[in-house]
Order: sequence, then structure tokens, then C-alpha cells
Amino acid sequence: MKKGLLIFLLAFAIYFTGCTDDDDSVNSSYYNTPVISKTTDALAYSLVAESYTQTAGYSLTFTSDSLAYSLIITNYFSGIGSMRIKDTSGTVIYEETLQGNKILSFTQTDIGIPGKFEIDFDRFTGTVNFALAKSSSGK
Repeated sequence: MKKGLLIFLLAFAIYFTGCTDDDDSVNSSYYNTPVISKTTDALAYSLVAESYTQTAGYSLTFTSDSLAYSLIITNYFSGIGSMRIKDTSGTVIYEETLQGNKILSFTQTDIGIPGKFEIDFDRFTGTVNFALAKSSSGK
């Protein structure tokens, strides 16, 4: 009986150690699903994309034109994207092409209060993280 149990447990252990986590089996909803968080005076946008094509726009609620920006693109492979921040009158106050790996971080003042965030992708593969917030030196 003990020998049969030992053989069963050994076979069971071999079965489970033979299992692997294949990256191709990752839930496809992880890819091409933007995560957006908006609140007064802040926006965060994150996307892990694989041949992603989409155009989207999001209203913003900001109370200051003193802003801090952060953009990180990693694992870039192909395609192109663009993003725009428009002020409350519709004038573009910031625009960036999303192509290639890059890291940008800066502050900006006196060019308009953000009212809309627009983002476009055409067969984009890579990871995009963008944050916009009222700067601590804001008015």
C-alpha cells in the first residue's frame, strides 16, 4: 500500500513539475486593454499593446495650468501612436509621437488648463505609461 501511494505521489509530483507557464497562454484581455484613472487634477493611462489600433478621447477636470508630465514607452516593437492634451477651448497644449522606447518627464506652466486627452494607435506593439498631474508648484 505504501509503495502504491509513493508511486502515485511521485507520478503526481512529476506531472506538476512538468507544467510550465507559457507566455502565449497569458489571458489576452491583459493586452490591448487601456487602464485609465482620472480624478480632478490628475490622469494616468497605461497600456500593454500588441498590434493595437484605436482612437480614443477622455475629458479631463483640471483646475490649474501648472502641470507635471511623465511618459514612458518600453518594449516598443512596431507601429505608431500619438497623444494630445487639449485645453478647455480645444487648443493643443501638448503633443507627442508614440514610437520607439522613450522616457520623458517635465513640468509646464501658463499654456492652458487641460480639458481633453486624446490618444491614437495604429498597429502599435509596446507598453505605454502616461501620467499628467497638477504640479505641486501650481497656482
